Amino acid sequence: MDTPDRTALEAYSRGIITAIDLRRRLGGVGYGEVLRMLSEADLPLPRAPTAGREEDIARARAWMFPKNGE
Repeated sequence: MDTPDRTALEAYSRGIITAIDLRRRLGGVGYGEVLRMLSEADLPLPRAPTAGREEDIARARAWMFPKNGE
């Protein structure tokens, strides 16, 4: 697949564009269709970078998973 769709899928997979942007570029397809297309293109889901967000992540984990009364 070497098309504008592939280019958009690669941009999404790399975290350059959002899922909403991708869906718009692909003509308003649903998220399930996006997952299917990523799979067929052998592209991974994007991963949010954690560098610089460690404190936010630690706070969220502490709030979501409190340690038995600590």
